Amino acid sequence: MNTTLLILLTSTLILFVLVRTFLFLVQVEGWSMYPAYHHGDRLLALRFYPHHWLRRGQVVVWNLPPKLAWSFNPNPGVSKMYIKRIIGLPGDEVAAHVAQLHDPLEGEMLIDEAKQDLKSWHIPEEHCFIKGDSLGFDSTTFGPLPLHYIRGVMLARLRRVHDTLQTYTLTNILGQIEEADKL
Repeated sequence: MNTTLLILLTSTLILFVLVRTFLFLVQVEGWSMYPAYHHGDRLLALRFYPHHWLRRGQVVVWNLPPKLAWSFNPNPGVSKMYIKRIIGLPGDEVAAHVAQLHDPLEGEMLIDEAKQDLKSWHIPEEHCFIKGDSLGFDSTTFGPLPLHYIRGVMLARLRRVHDTLQTYTLTNILGQIEEADKL
């Protein structure tokens, strides 16, 4: 019995170390990936991967390059991770609309559709072009992202607790009682 317990504990420890080494959780903040991901969603990401595994349409986690950190990160000492979708790989030509937003100090942030410019970029080697599914901070703001700032690739969205809880309404309860009476 001691041998079985030792094997179980060792296996659990090895599995824990492997999971912590290769996988990590990230929580979505904001709405730039809506409708695919909502604010508060938790995503499972793979930490280590070869860059040649990256594909267009793949969702990645990335850090802000230091040259941009001073201007876009309100907490420069904190390394913030972002979640975006790859739409361009090295050698690609990418064209995307660059939306102009109204000044938030003047009221609600609205897209000025008359000021949406179509801009194009050539993606250099060891770079990619990332974009949110909605408006947000992405390559349309700062250009192609160096691949070494990508920290992981998304594997799965974890179910939210409120998605799995059944709502008990009077209609649901009466329906369950009727089903039980039929048996």
